[in-house]
Amino acid sequence: MSAEIKRLLELQAIDAELAELSFQVDQSNTQRKRIKEKMESERASVDTFRQRLAQLEHESRMKNLDVDELDEQIRQYQQRLDRGIISFKEMEDLRIKIGHERERINAMEDEALALMDRIEETNEGLAEAQAHLRIRESELRAQIEEIERQLVDIRRCQDELAQERTRVSETIAPYLLAQYEALRTKLSGPLATIHHSTCSGCKLKVSGSTLERVRGGMGIVTCEHCSRILYLE
Repeated sequence: MSAEIKRLLELQAIDAELAELSFQVDQSNTQRKRIKEKMESERASVDTFRQRLAQLEHESRMKNLDVDELDEQIRQYQQRLDRGIISFKEMEDLRIKIGHERERINAMEDEALALMDRIEETNEGLAEAQAHLRIRESELRAQIEEIERQLVDIRRCQDELAQERTRVSETIAPYLLAQYEALRTKLSGPLATIHHSTCSGCKLKVSGSTLERVRGGMGIVTCEHCSRILYLE
């Protein structure tokens, strides 16, 4: 194997490592994004409890105001009835109204009590959700911190490999490096070995003359099908 092929293979190995590291960065960023979305979902669940509680408390206040207003209306009816300066028919009408309004106020008070029970249940649910959120946020933050540490390590490796790539590239003839870089933009690996007369890159059989040129070390030989630079191990 020629020195040129060895340097190209070294460069290809570095590029493969860089591609793998880049993939790991993408995966880590995706994982971090999903964890953050999960955290937002957990927070949204707690916010839903808060909103539900706020709505129930508002309904309870409105219900209590309605009860107070109706109670005041009953007192006014009763005062008119107690004065006794109205006709018998008006008195009967007032008694009917008072009876009807008392039925209404009893029903409204039952509804107010039911609302208080729901508020208490929702408060308990909110407390549980908040406790769960604190635990989950701690877990998810720890996961994000671990991903951040991994990304720091990956970026350090990328920097080191980028420097190594520059060093190796400087040892390769410019025309050959340009050929390699052009192939790298189109193919997953610019170099391919020959195995059983077949290019390991495109999996197609190479011609006898191509095989002989590679065996004879006759310069840089490329696959007639995919244009990869060929070598023998």
